[in-house]
Amino acid sequence: MKPLTAGSEIDAWCTKCRMDLGHRVVAMVSGVPKRVVCLTCGAEHNYRAPRNEKKASTGVHVRSNKTESKRPAAPQTGGVRAAAKAKTEHQRYEGWATKTLGKAVDAFTRYSMERTFRVGELVMHPKFGEGYVDQVMEGGKVNVMFREGAKVLAHRVS
Repeated sequence: MKPLTAGSEIDAWCTKCRMDLGHRVVAMVSGVPKRVVCLTCGAEHNYRAPRNEKKASTGVHVRSNKTESKRPAAPQTGGVRAAAKAKTEHQRYEGWATKTLGKAVDAFTRYSMERTFRVGELVMHPKFGEGYVDQVMEGGKVNVMFREGAKVLAHRVS
């Protein structure tokens, strides 16, 4: 097995997603990961060992295969509601990623309140980034799904 270095992928407990997910090592101290970045949500935080796996003698679980499934694991604390919330958030993120990641920059329309949007249209917002129109609502509003979650934005009604 390759030695663990900065840039390696490992499984870790994500403090934002609240589940065991794949992470990339950002910083190492004495051969042990110190800081990691979640490959799902992009949050950077201190390394925490996976909660639902047996640890190796080093206390670090190295990801053996980049294509392995990223199954959401239920948190051990917080109960059924927290697990359901984490699962829902993971599904929301996967839906966003499927519709936006890997698309060409020119496929996105720059957001403007003066523009009229349709369901499914890709939007580039100056603050929230890449998103897609999830719902057109009454009163000149649209629900746009971004990486961090849904935002209600104004648009021109035609």
